[in-house]
Amino acid sequence: MEKLEFKFSDDNFNRLFPFYILIDDSLTIKSYGKSLAKICPGIEKASSFAICFEISRPYLEKPTFQELVFSNNQLTVITCKKSGISLRGQFELIESSLLFVGSPWFQSMKEVVEKKLTLHDFALHDPLLDLLHVLNNQENTSKELKELLTTINNQKNKLKLANKEIHDIALFPMQNPDPLIRLDFDGNLLKRNPAAEKLSFFIHLEKEYNAESFFKYIIKEINVDAERYTFETKCGTVDYSFVCKSLKEERYINIYGRDITEQKKNQAELERLSLVASSNENGIVFTNPDGSIFWCNDAYTNLTGYSKEFILGKTPIEIGNCEHTHKEDFSKMLLPFYRGEHFEEELIHGRKDGSYFWSRIKGQPIFDEQGNVKQYFAMLEDISLKKRYDESLEIEKSKYQNIIANMNLGLLEVDLNDVITLSNNSFSEMSGYASEELKGKKASEFLIPEERLQTIQSKNHTRTKGEADSYEVKIVNKKGEKRNWLISGAPNYDLYGNIIGSIGIHLDITEQKRQEEQLFLLSLIAEKNINAVIITDKEGTIEWANPSFLYMSGFSMEEIIGRKPGHFLQGSETNPETICYMKDCIQKGLPFNCEIINYSKNGEKYWVNIQGQALYNKNNEVVKFFAIEENITKKKELEQQREFLVDSLAKSNEELEDYASIVSHDLKSPLRSIYSLLTWIKEDNQKEFNPQTLQYLGMMENKVEKMDHLIEGILTYAKIDKTDVAMENVNTQEIVQNIINIIHIPSHTTVVIKNNLPMVKADRFRIQQLFQNIISNAVNYIDKPSGIVEVDCKSLPKHYLFSIKDNGPGIAKENQEKIFKIFQSLGSSDKSTGLGLSIVKKIIDLYHGKIWIESEIGQGATFFIKLNK
Repeated sequence: MEKLEFKFSDDNFNRLFPFYILIDDSLTIKSYGKSLAKICPGIEKASSFAICFEISRPYLEKPTFQELVFSNNQLTVITCKKSGISLRGQFELIESSLLFVGSPWFQSMKEVVEKKLTLHDFALHDPLLDLLHVLNNQENTSKELKELLTTINNQKNKLKLANKEIHDIALFPMQNPDPLIRLDFDGNLLKRNPAAEKLSFFIHLEKEYNAESFFKYIIKEINVDAERYTFETKCGTVDYSFVCKSLKEERYINIYGRDITEQKKNQAELERLSLVASSNENGIVFTNPDGSIFWCNDAYTNLTGYSKEFILGKTPIEIGNCEHTHKEDFSKMLLPFYRGEHFEEELIHGRKDGSYFWSRIKGQPIFDEQGNVKQYFAMLEDISLKKRYDESLEIEKSKYQNIIANMNLGLLEVDLNDVITLSNNSFSEMSGYASEELKGKKASEFLIPEERLQTIQSKNHTRTKGEADSYEVKIVNKKGEKRNWLISGAPNYDLYGNIIGSIGIHLDITEQKRQEEQLFLLSLIAEKNINAVIITDKEGTIEWANPSFLYMSGFSMEEIIGRKPGHFLQGSETNPETICYMKDCIQKGLPFNCEIINYSKNGEKYWVNIQGQALYNKNNEVVKFFAIEENITKKKELEQQREFLVDSLAKSNEELEDYASIVSHDLKSPLRSIYSLLTWIKEDNQKEFNPQTLQYLGMMENKVEKMDHLIEGILTYAKIDKTDVAMENVNTQEIVQNIINIIHIPSHTTVVIKNNLPMVKADRFRIQQLFQNIISNAVNYIDKPSGIVEVDCKSLPKHYLFSIKDNGPGIAKENQEKIFKIFQSLGSSDKSTGLGLSIVKKIIDLYHGKIWIESEIGQGATFFIKLNK
């Protein structure tokens, strides 16, 4: 797909991102949005970004350009040092500059007004004002929320004071599963985490040290002036790589360990991989540590179009770079390369002829014994087709995101005279009126019933004074339906801060109101419910129970009110783990569903299924619990009976399999002896026996051979659904073609595959058995001078429909069901055991498929097989 490039004028970019900041690689501000000056006084072009702003998320005490580049894939919060206002957004690398795109984060509408910001200072797509309108309403009506915000601000201030401690914890996390060690410059142990405490002996350069002596030894090897120093050593059977970070001001060294045992094994595998890389269909290269290629396979030359002579000595970037390649993609690949780390990146790769393709490049370093990169192994894969699919998917995803963005909440903007100036699609859907019908009309004249007009006019007057609020109102939509709406309204300001009307966010709460009414009715229903229902306070003490609970437990209402169910219902056989589970859910306000043994007042044991749920107030606080209890004692008894029957059946099946194996051995062994004796008699008396005697001996051999096939068939039939099935993608085209090649096909008969056969998810051996039995049957029974067997398949929405058609003698209607039963054979063939089609039927049943036959006597037969996709 052609690369898209966007160009914006200053006005266009300011409308989209009025609070943007553009900085160069020296952290100098090159440009900023028109609205930024209002919240960051004194900001000017050529100012230092670090002087004007501080970065609080991710916390960067003294940010560098490179650190900001690495933070481009996450939410970033920057704070203006003069005003203290924070902006939330993200950094994006644009050539050699960094672009910050975001918006300010205010706690209330009062802050917005104080900064003299208006709606036009924000991008139209920025939801901040809408959120602040709602927040402002809550601030005006909730004293508790203000106190909570004050508490949060105090906590934020305390959090800033703790940044240094957090920084130290980040450098030395005690719970890290990898070993961490801190030494002073004399090799004395200052600190180590639990993982490091397990390392008591070290083997370094084939010499063994205890921990104390090793630290004294290694500190002499570490260059404390170097920014980074690495070494490898062995602890027991584990190989570790240690990275040393020197903090000269604190005069200690942090040593970070990493288990590289698996990596060591992988290095050996990578070296062996180069032996087979030449035959890989993807491009393979090996490079020196500086990136220069010293080996590549033929696939790499085919993908790039360059000869090996031209490629060797150059870097992959020199080979793949073209005008369509994004420089930042190469940067993402180079950073881990120079760090000696694994990388994987997708980018546009050029060819010698000027064309290009989307590629995936995977690189893996190969280390020497000192832990230094000695070469790199990289694979180049053409993913152009995948990219086209991904782009199509993104288009579809964008469509659905737009649909979701317009759901539920309706937006309506009116002027000071209540005349509609703007509405969104959701409002049109809620009201039934198109945007064209709404614009220019007074909202109160055709949506609000007459008895509610005075309330609406009062609310509109309130907003002209700069106040925001929320309220419920009944409206009549275009269809004449009465609906309940929740409206959150706020004043609308012009560029100069003058109120020019109001903006309302509308939510249809008709269904919610209906549910509230239903809740009242449900409380009446609970009284008559056949299942037990109880209601408790938030501590689990019973406040109410229905008659079904009293009947099931045997207690009266007076005996249970004020008591916890577990204090009088549970007994010796009640599972303690289930009790703990319910207590934990109640303490956390979570729903629960479990089965437990309870005891009635007279001591009778019974099983119940309990479904519990917390009830919340408007402040999302748990106020009560309710539970529905179903007596499942009979169900439990049936489950125990079923488990007993299943165990008995499994034991019977196991005994049957053992019996089949024993019978097979005891029958086949004498058969082989008889067959051998017949063969020897014929060989030793070939001249003495007359033709009639030889014919009888031959008939005996055939019968013995048929008996052997019969025993083998019975075993195969018995084991079809007893052995494990290895599910895999099976190429039925390849299976059928192999069958045609291996079975005996008479010279007058031809087997053809009409169309390509599909891949199916099944066991390869079972599919081989299925098709070989049917095709062999078709071939063996053809009675025409010129025989033909056709194999075909049709793809249905949920199934594959295979067909095997022959021009043999056909099968009568009354025999078409019978042939799939064991030991049923319609022919007179000496080799037929009557098991082939019964094996086919059992295999198809195993895969929940279906087989049937369509045939007329003398017209041949067609077997149909339906398998799930």
